[in-house]
Amino acid sequence: MLNLLRRLLRMDAEDAVDLNEGEEIRHVTGRHWIVLLVRLIVPVAGIVVFGGLAFYRSIGGGFLAENTGEPVGLDLVNWFLIGICGVLLLLFAALWVRRSKDWRARWVLTATLITLGLVIYFRYLGGRMFYVDPSQFYNQGGDLLNITLIILAAISGLFVLFVFYDWLNDELILTNQRVVYDNDQVFIPRLLERRVQEQIFITDVQDVVATTKTYPQHWLKYGTVIVKSARLRGELKFDQAIEPQKMQKEIMAVVNTQRKERGEALLERLIETKVYNAPAPRAAFTRKVAATSTMRAMEWLVPENPEFDEDKGTYTWRAHWLFLVRGLIGPIIFGLLGAISLLLLIDLFLLAPGFMFLGTFLLLVVFVAWTAYEIEDYRNDLYILNPTNVIDIEKKPFGPESRRQASLGAINNVSFETTFVSNLLGYGDVILETAGGGGKFTFPRVPRPRDVVATINDYYVSFKNGEKEKNLNDTLELLRHYHLAQQRHDEIKTPSSQTSSS
Repeated sequence: MLNLLRRLLRMDAEDAVDLNEGEEIRHVTGRHWIVLLVRLIVPVAGIVVFGGLAFYRSIGGGFLAENTGEPVGLDLVNWFLIGICGVLLLLFAALWVRRSKDWRARWVLTATLITLGLVIYFRYLGGRMFYVDPSQFYNQGGDLLNITLIILAAISGLFVLFVFYDWLNDELILTNQRVVYDNDQVFIPRLLERRVQEQIFITDVQDVVATTKTYPQHWLKYGTVIVKSARLRGELKFDQAIEPQKMQKEIMAVVNTQRKERGEALLERLIETKVYNAPAPRAAFTRKVAATSTMRAMEWLVPENPEFDEDKGTYTWRAHWLFLVRGLIGPIIFGLLGAISLLLLIDLFLLAPGFMFLGTFLLLVVFVAWTAYEIEDYRNDLYILNPTNVIDIEKKPFGPESRRQASLGAINNVSFETTFVSNLLGYGDVILETAGGGGKFTFPRVPRPRDVVATINDYYVSFKNGEKEKNLNDTLELLRHYHLAQQRHDEIKTPSSQTSSS
């Protein structure tokens, strides 16, 4: 069973994360099965209660039956209920003696005693709370109440499936480039889901904490995993994780291996290019994010989203085209209402041709100006990613402009959020947290937010590699100048001096 759950978690992780070139999943952990059991209490109770009541009524079960033919008097059940009443009376007396000011407890005890008293009296007269008699309670299996109970039991069964699917979709994913926290809130699987993804790059992982705070957590092997970043406010916290200590070891193993491998590969490449003058590899930019398709009638109006410059490797996103359509609703309604009003005025007042022309001209001017304003407003809000920076531009047509820019090296976390509706329509918000006082960059309502996050991650990794290469290159340049200075001061022999001396 546990192996099956691990395979399901792995499959869901592969579906949840868009892997970059050379990226692979190393380990996945999800919520412990104890979390699933707790979440299943309510829907399973619904199946038992509603389904049990439907079955009970279908075999002739009834409630509050008076003429049962059973012996009248104090049977075992009545004596048991009398004993409960005695215990409740003792509690009531204790509250009275202590002069408790909590009247709610007294009211609850009083109501319970009255109810139990009525039940005892009812049973004493020969009545029964539950009684099975197909001859007395007939034709109940298919009545409206039983059908309603069966429907409620079926709905509870669907909620069991939804709870399982929702539980399975919360996971902490480790790849050889990042740690991703994928959190789904499921209403209808694959249709109405709200998804939030946060991540920390492996190069930024500073510490990983795994804790089991209670004995049950220690015995059942579940607890909390906290991944801390070297940057400000960079932290992922995953509660009730399966085998948190194992996840901690896996993350640190990837961190150490990645740092070692990249460092060695980078040094070898720099020595070949800087010392032995080998040709440096040229960076080639290719589109990795498909453009969002629009309705054919709008292809001439809406630019590709995202636009991609192959020479500079720059992506430019805009909001989803649906928000352009939303912006055009106002001028379209204005144009329709204006045209109808103009026709009515012409029909009622028989306006002169000059007034007709003037009214039509003004209507067209306002309609075209408003439409042009909405289109330009849509086109001017840009979210730009290039190999070194992220840029957020918000500009009003012929008006103010807000432009924010941050280096890729300042990013400490990238996440995206979708609502039930936006996930269904294929757009969401991408949030970039930067170090220092820069705050958050938000790319709102962009299409395919998962692809946007994956692309930013890819550019971030390339940027960090370039940063490290620059630092090592500076070190090599310093060593080269030091070597030349040693030659000038005859601290080492040059090849020409060695030949002449021989």
